[in-house]
Amino acid sequence: MSEWMIVLKREFRERVFSKGFVLSTLLFPLFIAALMILPAVLGAGSGGQRTLVVVDEAPAGVGDYVVSALGRPPKADEKGAYTYRVERVAGPFAGVREGLNQRVLAEEIDGYVHLPPTLLQASAVDYRARNLSSFRVERDIGRAVSEAAQAARLRQAGLDLTEVSTLLRPVQVNGAKITAAGEEAGSAEASFFLGYILGFLIYLLVFIYGVNVMRSVLEEKTNRIVEVIVSSMKASHLMLGKILGVGAVALLQVGIWAAIGVITSTQSGGIAARMGLPPGALSSFSVSPWLFVSAIGFFLLGFFLYAALFAALGAAVNSEQEAQQFQTLAFIPLIIPMLFLGPITNEPLGTTATVLGLIPFTAPVTMPMRMAAATVPTWQILASLGGIAVMVLVVAWLAGKIYRVGILSTGTKPTLRELGRWLRAA
Repeated sequence: MSEWMIVLKREFRERVFSKGFVLSTLLFPLFIAALMILPAVLGAGSGGQRTLVVVDEAPAGVGDYVVSALGRPPKADEKGAYTYRVERVAGPFAGVREGLNQRVLAEEIDGYVHLPPTLLQASAVDYRARNLSSFRVERDIGRAVSEAAQAARLRQAGLDLTEVSTLLRPVQVNGAKITAAGEEAGSAEASFFLGYILGFLIYLLVFIYGVNVMRSVLEEKTNRIVEVIVSSMKASHLMLGKILGVGAVALLQVGIWAAIGVITSTQSGGIAARMGLPPGALSSFSVSPWLFVSAIGFFLLGFFLYAALFAALGAAVNSEQEAQQFQTLAFIPLIIPMLFLGPITNEPLGTTATVLGLIPFTAPVTMPMRMAAATVPTWQILASLGGIAVMVLVVAWLAGKIYRVGILSTGTKPTLRELGRWLRAA
């Protein structure tokens, strides 16, 4: 068996059969599912009843409309809506204000709304409550009062509210992305979150497994185990085996997550129904086979690129503290796409997204995000993959030179001059 294959098998077994691998493999899909589903589920479970008092000093008819609008039962498909028990008292507001404040403090009512005589001119009301943290309650009050004021103004103008509402009915936009396979249903929100999840997942995996390579090298160097290992095999084979072994672990983990995703997608309708989500809410996050294969390609090349960097870094430094000082600098290019998340997902064919997608050090995260949001020209995808592949070869060649000298060098600070000397000597 080849030397690098022996190292690959050791690295693979050591990580796959660890508790950390099992826990991360199982917990990460649960975390992503919670990130996507829990806000909707928790939102659907909110709501309840609120008791409000309306202090009515508004023009005739406005108070009646507000009380009626707040008292209407919510629509059947409106999840987490509030219902309101509304009392109405006459003004003046100054005479009842203190009594209402006492009722709020005594928790007899949740709050009160003052409809002033100048409501139609000033377009403002006062809302006082014990708790102002519910945006939905303020939205419901604002909508009821706005509709009442609009109806009164239209009556004054001799117009009918129903007819005007029909004329001003908003238009719904049904979005679909055009691909080579035809039209794919979707939305801007789904494209954004899918691109974000793909980009974040690749960034996280490259970071975690790249650091694993560095720590493995550093551990063997500080324990002087590497001196024994390189006496029986080439240093380049040791580095290659480590990178491929850790990469195989990462690929296995991604494969398990992909299988979980495929199984989940076949049951998306039932899961959405059980969670009280709209039909198709989960299917809009589906990943096409082409996008999945491309994302795997960008992940693997990105991992090999940064793993080579981190193998050289682990060989160059002498302690974990020194490594932490340099690893952030090495990962800055991979962080840049996350900083430009908005331009990349909102304008995936724009200049910023295109440039970042063609730079080898930022492309592993940028390109999957772009492809999730739009149909990226094939030549750009191929050029990006080719550029990363070429850079992997260059970085691996340079990293191999540093690795061969660095793993046997202890007590030497990894300055640029020292690294240059290692490159010339290797």
